[in-house]
Amino acid sequence: MAARHLPLISADEFLDQEERSKTKHWYYAGVVTGMAGGSPRHAFLALNLGSELRVALRGRGCRVAVSDLLFQTGSKEMYCYPDVIVICGPLARMEGRPNIVTNPVFVAEVLSPSTEGDDRGVKSDEYEASPTIRQYALLSQDRPRVEIHTRGEDGIWRKDEVNGLEGECVFSSLECSVPMAALYEGVLEA
Repeated sequence: MAARHLPLISADEFLDQEERSKTKHWYYAGVVTGMAGGSPRHAFLALNLGSELRVALRGRGCRVAVSDLLFQTGSKEMYCYPDVIVICGPLARMEGRPNIVTNPVFVAEVLSPSTEGDDRGVKSDEYEASPTIRQYALLSQDRPRVEIHTRGEDGIWRKDEVNGLEGECVFSSLECSVPMAALYEGVLEA
């Protein structure tokens, strides 16, 4: 059977549709992908990270949001809702679209079987191409494992991995750290 090709739409068409939609979608280079609801582990892990970062960044001019903030990546080819997003300083918004942000310094994605390919692939590529992002994290919901990708002063990205509940996630771009035990509290038994 031949593959069915969906018509490509423009970013403006996507954004107009997304403003009216009751469900969330993400967009990349003309293709719209619906976002399914997450598992309990996914939800708990994203909220735990967002909560820990919010406390650690209190009083430092940073804002933390969990999965509801639409982000236009640096290439302007992708619009997505990272599971956790941190913006420090004033919000930079897309011209003419005040609900779309363009300047996070940190984003995180909780890996799911249905999204891991995109999270490790095109989304990681887009995050690395976004000039304001200094760090992003990929969190496993199946075991205590976090990959932290950090842009060096030379512009080269390096990956560090934290495994086990005894570890500590060092988010150097935010000048804070989060214990793995706090991050995964209540997650693995869900």
